This record gives sequence, structure tokens and C-alpha cells, in this order.
Amino acid sequence: MTGRHNILSMSYPDTDVSAHRCTSDEDGCSRMESSRVLVDETFRFAPIPILVEDWSGIRQWVDDRKAEGVTDLDAYLDDNPTAIQQLRDRHHHFVDANEAALTLFDAESREAFFVVAKALLPASRPSNSKVLKAIFNGETACQGERTLTSLTGRTIPIVWRCSLPADPARYARLHFYAFDISEYQENINRLQVMRADMARAGRIALVGQLAASITHEISQPLSATRTSIEAAARWLDREQPEMAEAMASVRDAGRWARDATDICHRLRGFMMHTPVQARLQSAAEVVASAIYLISPEAGAREIEVETSVDAGLRVFVDRVQLQQVLGNLLLNGIHAIEATSDARARKLSVLVEPEGESSLLFKVVDTGHGIDAMLLETLFQPFATSKAEGMGMGLSISRSIIEAHGGRIWAESAEGTGATFCFTLPGAKAFAA
Repeated sequence: MTGRHNILSMSYPDTDVSAHRCTSDEDGCSRMESSRVLVDETFRFAPIPILVEDWSGIRQWVDDRKAEGVTDLDAYLDDNPTAIQQLRDRHHHFVDANEAALTLFDAESREAFFVVAKALLPASRPSNSKVLKAIFNGETACQGERTLTSLTGRTIPIVWRCSLPADPARYARLHFYAFDISEYQENINRLQVMRADMARAGRIALVGQLAASITHEISQPLSATRTSIEAAARWLDREQPEMAEAMASVRDAGRWARDATDICHRLRGFMMHTPVQARLQSAAEVVASAIYLISPEAGAREIEVETSVDAGLRVFVDRVQLQQVLGNLLLNGIHAIEATSDARARKLSVLVEPEGESSLLFKVVDTGHGIDAMLLETLFQPFATSKAEGMGMGLSISRSIIEAHGGRIWAESAEGTGATFCFTLPGAKAFAA
């Protein structure tokens, strides 16, 4: 079994008792046999699912690649996309499974499980590469996540862990421990749904309040404008038109119309020009905090998030508001990648670089389906959205925040090649004293 969780390191008795030999008297042999039975029963009836797998050939393959001069295993796997499947076909074998593992897979017996084991646990780069990289780097343990399918078709999310021995010979019996996190995952999913519902309710309430506020504030001046125009029409509709009175009514209508416009401007200023509490911040730290907030959603969709930010870059910004902008753009990228079944790579990138002497350029790049050219023109307008469930407020609010900091924001995209959202903010590279 072989993804992305932190669990406590655990140790279990080694079920490989074949190396034990009786070399002394009969009592010694009896004690050895008793110990062997105890170890076997401890493994067989352990409450934690355990799979024993033969990775000795794969360990040798890793050693051979290092001997050939390979220094970046990820790059090697990128250049050889079939390598993991070939390793699983040629050098990987299932050796044993305890009762808890059989129960996890809804298998009636070990024999029934091993007949379909390779189909139930196929090659998976996100999972298998965790073990390969840990072996390559000489680590003593590795862990990750994976979603399994049982013999009855049940889907089981797990966290797995494996200890990696120093002796290559012991790779013939690697022990993988599985922890069923179905209930935990269901609780997380319910919590995310509740958060999404609350956030949507909040957005709906905000829009409702804004609409009610605008309606209340401008209804009187608009009504007065209509009354003045109708009065002007009546003054002009007489046999002897009262031009002076008509002109006075028109001037009144103009004043009421200006009042309505001013009210809209004040509301817009309230929504968009709230005083900004900007301070000089580490760009790398703000980016990291934004990624931390969206990492559960990216991880659940197996989307890799990478950054390229010089540690010395400083940005003059309200930290929370910049997190809000980055979080919104990253979530949009996650949704775009999720909607693209044939994405070349499920990857989000955040890049920050100097833009002139007093600004920084931020880029959020996704590998989704891209943005239609027609939509690019209205992308940052309120209520403009390409998502059925979207309110179309996120990018508009993001633009308001960036512009309030003296920056600008725009999007670039070519159909089918993903989207890049760019924005600038005041900042510079910090110089050592």
C-alpha cells in the first residue's frame, strides 16, 4: 500500500522469522518455536491492517539508478512515465496479509485477496513514489494517503506507513500499516460542506444587504426625480407653457439625480476603499500562509502546489487581505483543474518576482482548461462568473483589494493551456545592512 498525513511513528514485531535458527539444546529449540508462534499470532491478529510486500527488486532498481548517476528521482520519473508500472509488474509481490487487512478489503481469505491484490492496489505514482523517494534518499520510514477499493466495491480512504530497513535483504518483507480514516474523512467532508454553505449564505446575505441598502438609499432621490420630471411635463403641457416653472422642475430633477449618483459612489467607496492597514511583510510568508489555508482542498484532489518566491522579497500590504486574494485565486485554480479531466499535470504555481524598483509581481498559474477570451473582458466585474454555483464576487473583491493597495490585477490565458492571474503590489527586495 502506498500520499500526505502526519501520524505517529509506530513499531511492530517483525513477522520475518525465517532467519531464526535453532542452534542449541532442545529447550532452546522449544523456546525459539514458542517465540515464532507468538510473533506470527501477533502479526496475524493485530488490530491494525498490515500488508507484507516484497520490494527487494525495487530496492535494487533504486540502487542501480543511483549508481548510474541519477540525482533527481522525480525528474527521472517525469522522463520515464511508465517506470512505476514496470516496477510493479516485474519486481513487486504481495507476500502476506493479516486478518485486519483482509477485513479492510472485505476478503474472505488470503487466497481470495491475493488473486485480486494487484487490481485492488494498482500502480500509483502519488503513492508509490513516496516509497521510492524515501528509499532513494536513505530515509528510515515513509507515509502517505491512498484511497482503496475493496472486493465489494467499497471505497476506503487510508493513511499508510512503512519502516524502511537499512539491510537491503529485509526489503523482501516490507510491512505496510494501514489506518482507515473513513469516519475522519466523512467528518471533514461534512465540515467542509457546512463551511461552504455558511460562506455562501454569508455572500448571499451580503449581496442582499447591499441591494437593500442601495434600494433604500436611492429610492427617495429617484422618486423625487420622477416627480420633478412629471411636473416639468405638466408645466409644458399647458396652453400657455410655463417655461420658468418647467425649467425649475428640470433643475430639481437634475439635483435629485446627482444625489442618487453620489449615494452610489459613497456605497461603492464603503465597499471598495475601506482603510488599508498595510505593513511591510515577507512575501514568502504571506504566500505560505495562503497555501496552508487551501492545502486540504488541494490535497484532497491530488493537486500539487509549488512556489517560487525569493525569501528576501518584501511587500507593503495588509497581510489578511493579501491572503484573501491569493486564497481566492488558488481556489479558482483548484476548481479549474478539477473540471479538466485531461489536465497534463494537476499543478498550481505561485510565483513572486520584482517588478521594477518599487513593486512586486505575483502570478498564480493553474493547469486547468483556461479562460474563454470573451470572459476575460468581464472577468473582474461584479457577478461575472463561469461557475454554475458561483456568485461572481470573488474576483471583483480581489480587484478592489489590489487597487486599494495601489496595485493592478489582470488575467492571461490561452484556451486549453491553463490560466495565469497576475497582480502587482508595492514592495521591493530587502537589502542586507
